Amino acid sequence: MIYVVIFFIAFVLSLFFLPITMKISKKYNIFSKSRDNTGAKPCLGGIGIFAAFLLAILAAWLFRVPLGSKALGLLLASGIIISLGIIDDAKDLMPLLKIAVEFFAIALLLSFGFITKIAVLPVWVNFFISLVWILFITNAFNLLDILDGLTSGLVVIISFTLFVISLINRDVFSSIILMALIGSHIGFLRYNYPPAKVYMGDTGSLFSGFLLAVIAINISYAPIERPIALVTPILAMSLPIYDTLFLIIVRMKKHRPIFKKTEDHLALRLITMGCSPSKSLWIMYMLSIFLAFASLVVMLSSNLKGIAVIAVVSAAFIFIGKKVGVVKVK
Repeated sequence: MIYVVIFFIAFVLSLFFLPITMKISKKYNIFSKSRDNTGAKPCLGGIGIFAAFLLAILAAWLFRVPLGSKALGLLLASGIIISLGIIDDAKDLMPLLKIAVEFFAIALLLSFGFITKIAVLPVWVNFFISLVWILFITNAFNLLDILDGLTSGLVVIISFTLFVISLINRDVFSSIILMALIGSHIGFLRYNYPPAKVYMGDTGSLFSGFLLAVIAINISYAPIERPIALVTPILAMSLPIYDTLFLIIVRMKKHRPIFKKTEDHLALRLITMGCSPSKSLWIMYMLSIFLAFASLVVMLSSNLKGIAVIAVVSAAFIFIGKKVGVVKVK
């Protein structure tokens, strides 16, 4: 029941805080260009997401849920990321400066023990993998925020996938964090589902990607005799990973800035191909749900079955890449 309680606390608080963040955005004139040509939209929704998440975690402490010192490290590092996002939404920081601050937050996090624990690898390699993973996923979700309802919807689907895995492993810490994140994002979707009234901004996308990346490496996936299950978090997040790698490859080929937002994302290419924004959004949702089931199968299956599932997913991504890669976009 504690997971249900934490979910509803985060959900209700998110519904409460989002109108407040919209007023703050208007007061300080912090807006983002709308994606549907209906005028600029408030873009500090991420503050509401974080506030709801934070108070839900504090409620878990009041209920004497054993979160340990790791929770403190996660909240401190998340606070740095949130601060970075707020400043970026207000001032539009340079990409290298953002990455430098993210490095600092990740280093703080690693000092609290949030690292991969791949037994066959030395500690320094696990540290390096953890740093690269968190940095990449954080920015992948930041780049993904280009369509109303997209990032929050994928955060909910991926978070629920990881929640199921953490429940199987009886990982209370990860389960509580994920329930708080799911609740805060479902509340946010009330205002962000098309047509959006507010955007999460870099504040919300950086925080959400950062948190998911951290929890993904905190969860245990398999005993040493089933190494294929280590692919589980990559599969669960493979849609934002694929979208980011696709963008990097396309933009490098065309000598365009990697971090500049343009219309060459997968979801936007679907719209260019003739899908409505709503249909494009639900195609992305369905793809993420398919990948969620695939990741659970890999996590629970033998090495051979896991390899077969990965082969199917890889073939699907190759097919998608060939279909959307030829679409001309701005």
